Amino acid sequence: MRGLLYFAQNPAFQHLTKIGKTIKLDVEDRGLTGSNVPEDFDYLAVLECEDVDWAEKKVHEQFNGFRHYSTKGRKTEFFWTGCIKAAIKYALDLKGVYDATKDETEEVDVVSESGEKQKQRTPQTTFEMIGLPVGSEIYFRNDQNFTARTIDNKNQVEYNGQTFAISALAIKLYKEQVNKKQRTLNGYLYFYYDNKRLWDLRPDQQIEIQ
Repeated sequence: MRGLLYFAQNPAFQHLTKIGKTIKLDVEDRGLTGSNVPEDFDYLAVLECEDVDWAEKKVHEQFNGFRHYSTKGRKTEFFWTGCIKAAIKYALDLKGVYDATKDETEEVDVVSESGEKQKQRTPQTTFEMIGLPVGSEIYFRNDQNFTARTIDNKNQVEYNGQTFAISALAIKLYKEQVNKKQRTLNGYLYFYYDNKRLWDLRPDQQIEIQ
C-alpha cells in the first residue's frame, strides 16, 4: 500500500527518533502530536513509498540493534537512537521509495526562549494550519491591487482566473512589483490576510524579510 515513511523527533526527547508510517496524504494527519505529548514533533525526513508496510519493515529489521531501551530495559516499539542518518540513507535506496521531505516539511528559522536563532524543520505551512478558510482573499505585500483567493486547504490560490501554488504566485508578483526575478520565495511570507502576514499566523516561526 502506498504511504509515507517518516523520521520524526520531539524536542522533549531529542536523543530519540521515531520511525513510523502513515497512509494519510500528509504526515501531520498521522496525529503524532496530541495532548499526551509535551512538544510537537519535527520531521527529519518524509519518504513516499509504493509499499510503505514493506519499507517500514525493512528499515526496522535492518536497524533493529539500534532500538531504544528504557532505563529499566523495556524495548520501545518505534523509537531508535544512533542510526538515523544511516537509516534514512538505507530507506532511500529501497525500491519504490522517494524523498518527499521538501514537499511535506520546510526548514525555517526559529527563535528559542534564550533568543538564539536556530534552523528547524517543521511541517509545511498550509492554509488549514493557519486557520484560513477556503475562499479567503489574501493580498500580496498587503496591497489590495494584488488580490488572490484561496481555493483549497493547502496552498492553491486563484489569481486573475488562473490557479497557482501560493509560492509560485509570489514569485510571479514579486517580479512584477520589484522588477527582480526570484527563483524561490515562500508565499506565506509575502501574502497578507486581515492586515496580518500569513506567516505570522504561525507564532512559532519568526523570519525577517526585506
